[in-house]
Amino acid sequence: MTGRCLCLGLTTLALLRCLPLVYLDPCGLSIVPKEPAVAFRGHVVLNCSSTCSTLAHLGWETSVPKVTNEGPGWASLHISSLAVWDLEPQCYVTSTNIIEKARLHVYRFSHPEIHLGAEMVAGRQEQITCNVSSLVSGSSPSDINVTLSSGGSTLSESRGSPAVGYSFVAQPTQHGQEIVCQAWLRVGPQVLNDSTRATLQVWALPHSVKISVEQLEFGVGANFTVRCSAEGNPLPELLWDLPSNASVELSDRRRTVTVHSAQRAHSGTYQCLAQNRYGASSGHVNISIVEQRHGIMIVVAVLGVISVLGGAGLWLVRRRFMKS
Repeated sequence: MTGRCLCLGLTTLALLRCLPLVYLDPCGLSIVPKEPAVAFRGHVVLNCSSTCSTLAHLGWETSVPKVTNEGPGWASLHISSLAVWDLEPQCYVTSTNIIEKARLHVYRFSHPEIHLGAEMVAGRQEQITCNVSSLVSGSSPSDINVTLSSGGSTLSESRGSPAVGYSFVAQPTQHGQEIVCQAWLRVGPQVLNDSTRATLQVWALPHSVKISVEQLEFGVGANFTVRCSAEGNPLPELLWDLPSNASVELSDRRRTVTVHSAQRAHSGTYQCLAQNRYGASSGHVNISIVEQRHGIMIVVAVLGVISVLGGAGLWLVRRRFMKS
């Protein structure tokens, strides 16, 4: 018979070849996410789906309170306020021994905290530290890295330790500098990171005291100005020690001393003292007040003319006397 297999009298091998082919129905489960990182007291949602060709009823098994949702070929699991460190929920197909497990990586990871000195003063040895609290299920110690940096440059770092420190001599130029602490924590196949920032407050005694004046010698009756500037934190207060307070004007928060109609008494040392609660520093300049030179030159010139005229007159008198 065409199209049919005559099985009578055939060997066992031939008989097997004549039987219709039967394909086994592969059936498996898939969980997403498979190894999630879950914060302690946090929540997680897992989704399980079936790869069976026929629709199968799925369920979840776990030792903690849960909420499940189900549909054709899928089931979801929601766990809130997770308080168990080791947990492997199982997804299963009912009436079979087919199961799939999820592994939860439970962790604690605190926000990094930067600790600065209570009062940083320029010239002193200071310390910056950053601490992070971490704990990961099944990992002891935690796989954690902590780095201190400033302006894109690494100051200090630690690997495997939740704390890092940096020791330095404080400088006035570091005032206002931003410090960054960044931490990385490995939780299962994932790497979590967090960071925090702080600004340095460096106090400094007065420094870089500068005094400026247009020249160091003035004539009697001249007007001139002496200026003083200084750096420090907090901003220094300026005080002056002057040769004379007569005809003197202080302005611009004592940065400027103006002398009107200078006299010989204004000759001497002009000293500027800058001070704050951390110390003091000073600078000075010596200024001379002299008689106006052009007046002296006029007197000398007049006397010279008188001397010449007098000599000429005496010569004429002597000449006339000799002729007579």
